[in-house]
Amino acid sequence: MGDNPKHTNSLINSTSPYLLQHAHNPVDWYEWSKEALDEAKKRDLPILLSIGYSACHWCHVMEKESFENEDTAKIMNKNFVNIKVDREERPDLDEVYMSATQLMNKGQGGWPMTVFLAPNLKPFFAGTYFPPQDAYGRPGFPTLLTRLSEVWSSNKDQLLLQADSIVQHLNSVQVQSVTIETNVNQKAIRHWNSNFDRTWGGFGPAPKFPNSGAILHLLNDYHSNGSEESLTSAVKTLDSMYRGGIYDHIGGGFARYSVDEKWLVPHFEKMLYDNGQLMEAYLAGYQITKKEEYLEVISQIFEWLNDEMIDPEGGFYSSMDADSEGVEGKYYVWKRSEIEDILGKEDADVFAQYFDITEEGNWEGNSIPRIIMKKSSLSNFLKIPKDDMNESLSNSRIKVKQHRASRIPPGTDDKVIVSWNGLMISSLAKASSVLGKKEYFNAADKAVNFIIQKMSKEDGTLNRIYRKNVAHIDAFAEDYSYFGNSLIDMYEASFDPKYLELSKKYADILVEKFYADGQFKQSLSKNIVINSGNSMDNATPSYNFMCSLLLIRLHHYYGNKKYREIVESSMDKAGNYINQYPHAHSTALFVQNYLSPGPKEIVLAAETNEDVLMDIVKQAYLPCKILASTTTGVNLPILEGKKMLNGKSAIYICKNYACREPITSESILRDSLAL
Repeated sequence: MGDNPKHTNSLINSTSPYLLQHAHNPVDWYEWSKEALDEAKKRDLPILLSIGYSACHWCHVMEKESFENEDTAKIMNKNFVNIKVDREERPDLDEVYMSATQLMNKGQGGWPMTVFLAPNLKPFFAGTYFPPQDAYGRPGFPTLLTRLSEVWSSNKDQLLLQADSIVQHLNSVQVQSVTIETNVNQKAIRHWNSNFDRTWGGFGPAPKFPNSGAILHLLNDYHSNGSEESLTSAVKTLDSMYRGGIYDHIGGGFARYSVDEKWLVPHFEKMLYDNGQLMEAYLAGYQITKKEEYLEVISQIFEWLNDEMIDPEGGFYSSMDADSEGVEGKYYVWKRSEIEDILGKEDADVFAQYFDITEEGNWEGNSIPRIIMKKSSLSNFLKIPKDDMNESLSNSRIKVKQHRASRIPPGTDDKVIVSWNGLMISSLAKASSVLGKKEYFNAADKAVNFIIQKMSKEDGTLNRIYRKNVAHIDAFAEDYSYFGNSLIDMYEASFDPKYLELSKKYADILVEKFYADGQFKQSLSKNIVINSGNSMDNATPSYNFMCSLLLIRLHHYYGNKKYREIVESSMDKAGNYINQYPHAHSTALFVQNYLSPGPKEIVLAAETNEDVLMDIVKQAYLPCKILASTTTGVNLPILEGKKMLNGKSAIYICKNYACREPITSESILRDSLAL
């Protein structure tokens, strides 16, 4: 776009990078606002609601083909009130209109999401990407616009009845309280194992998305029940993902998903929420297997975070685009000759062989780096001592990364989202605790402080979004729940009571403002015409059960019975869905574990938190736990009666209201944690 664009619409006043991408379309775009909704009523026109996000490749394609086309824009401006929404800013609108889109398209949905609404905000037609011309039996976008406008003019009542019917159907689902089956965890495990791709790892056919929740549950099944099948499913998936092209071997971090079954060709966008969840999955994998490669993955995710994704004041950015210079993946692919120019022949031979970089390429004439053989095998093949080869690979990666930085990079969506920050804060806190990495904790702490200082309102509630010194949009249930859980993780990593107190504050806001009749609602907006409350996980965890997870964890600290009653009610409300589709409810299954059999409650009684006994506890694989310490003087029921023994530090391990004898011996503690 030049310095003097031909068109400028009202999106120019937005802070959203996605909306700003459309600010110079000839379309008269509005943000979702009272002004836009009033305009639709005043002109008695349908609303064209377009929902996407800045790293969305097909959103860029539809913009270029349709929204930048002046003829198409004329049809849109004359016949519709056009509203553009960033799904990352408004997950509530995205959720409810995605449910309508999937209903109208036999379960299919995605972005860009294109929904046509009556002025009363009820949807009557929906789809995703539409091409600019009629093709393959599908109407082109101008054809669709014209047809819908004609029907609105000639038979509006029919469209209104259709919209009423859709909303009535979506809102008529009867929620009955059903007790969770006792074998629900094993039903989920059986599903994941039966859908495990034994050749390439992952679950189900291409396209393949990372499923961190499944991996964590499978690892826990091996830990608890000794299932070698579950261990194989989890470890093969972890190995295949980091060896594949979905992982950025040059700069660290994972792309959104793989378009093929081999994890070779990614959809190149990188999301903060994926990498936050995957850091935890690889951390758990390391605790179980002690594979050094998993530590490297964690370290390089953190490297990517530092290089690309941290606001100067500490908040974490949202995503990186798939495209650069208008080409998907261009920033990330290589030719063998390029690598030799950067490294010289000797090091290039090692690097290119290890990462499958050839002149002919493994994707569209270029090479996506991936690992095709073990380092030990490569050492033997090239007849190079393993230490020399490792040093060559390490040094070469840095040189190649430095060279890549001279390319035109993909765009970064530099808005800070509370909930997504919460996912990364949680993983950094856990990794710092297990691995003793202070730099991970410090980065997480800066992000916490950023949210508190930059995104808090005077009444103690939060804004969801921050960008360029503007914080706005009331936080949603997912923001309070993800962030609240991350604050508990920060407490367990440091035993600083300020984190636990903040977590309780946000939990109480959730209960007061968002909870009713056994469910949490996502939004406080009055303009939501379709009931939300989806219990299933998606790319991010179910906000409903992240709320429940927060409350049940806090219940074990504070002994608050109301918290537990709310959680039990929320589980029963979704019980039918959880029992039918346990594999789609990873977060709910974590909640169920905290209800029954319940967590290990582990308390340190000592003079200081820097204690070798607690170090042993933190390094242990404990997927369902509550950690606390007497050292800070905070008054919690869980700490009552916990004292040092004869001047020695002691660990108390309790479960189901029963405590073992306090432990002062390191060896006895290790044995006890393994039980």
